Amino acid sequence: MIEVDGSHGEGGGQVLRTAVSLSAVLREPVRVTDIRAGRPNPGLAAQHVAGIGAVAELCDAEVDGVSVGSEEVTFRPGALVGGEFDFDIGTAGSTSLVLQACLLPAAFSKSLVTLTLKGGTDTKWSPPVDFMRLVHTPIVRRMGVSVDIDLVRRGFYPEGGGEIVARIDPCPGIRGVDLGHRGGFLRVSGVAYAQNLPEHVVSRTKHAALKALVEHKNVKVDSERSSGTSTGAGVVLAAEYENTVLGASVLGQRGLKAETLGETCATDLAEAMRSGATVDEHTLDQILPYMALAKEGSVILAEELTGHAETNMWVIERFLGRRFAVGKRDPLVEVRTA
Repeated sequence: MIEVDGSHGEGGGQVLRTAVSLSAVLREPVRVTDIRAGRPNPGLAAQHVAGIGAVAELCDAEVDGVSVGSEEVTFRPGALVGGEFDFDIGTAGSTSLVLQACLLPAAFSKSLVTLTLKGGTDTKWSPPVDFMRLVHTPIVRRMGVSVDIDLVRRGFYPEGGGEIVARIDPCPGIRGVDLGHRGGFLRVSGVAYAQNLPEHVVSRTKHAALKALVEHKNVKVDSERSSGTSTGAGVVLAAEYENTVLGASVLGQRGLKAETLGETCATDLAEAMRSGATVDEHTLDQILPYMALAKEGSVILAEELTGHAETNMWVIERFLGRRFAVGKRDPLVEVRTA
């Protein structure tokens, strides 16, 4: 059984998500201890319980210690067979993070997997569902993972009430990806959205983003206004190139002007575009498990090696041995797998 120190490095939920995801794919039991030990509220939160439970159902795993507050989990995976699954986090916990944990095991299942996930779709400290749809999905598709994500309704903190449906086809094997260069620029796309708020919130956010990106050609930002059990706003932008996608997102909060929301997101994206990187900082740690499992070598360029990425590399290498080589391609960081 593989032993993983849940307090290592960044010490957050990513350690757990990566550990159970790889355990399911590799059919290798794992024990994770000292989960989130350095956090104000150590142990499992509701969304971690939901994520482990979701992966466990995908592979018919035997699990111990899966309850809110638990600081040790043992996960013994079974077979990945596919099917339809419905998971309710029960709070505004991130559906995107649960999907991250499930995506690789679902791709290695014997038949189509349909995941219905209920909870938060746009929450702090996690990628919005539109980031997963516009940035994460196109990149993993290049690596052989066929996934489609539909937004049924949005869910914001604290009420939640959101729902997404993801469909993942069986994958014969992960392909390596050469993101040593972006290729030609294609477009900037995105969405400005608000729920239970006036229409002008969306239009002000959108126009501020467009104004901040005026020097770039082929920019299109959609507008979306909805009603639901929770209230909030946000914007997600994606710069599409021939070989990759860079993303940025900002979530609305009380006291934050709509103009600031749009301008901040656009400025973050523009900085990533100027950097020369081929993945943004959030995509960096998300793509590492795919690189490690690929049949061929991969290369990506990032602005810096974040603490999240370093921790994720460490967890992956507990399962697969040394996989990553990190070097400099000034002023960027180059991450390779053989």
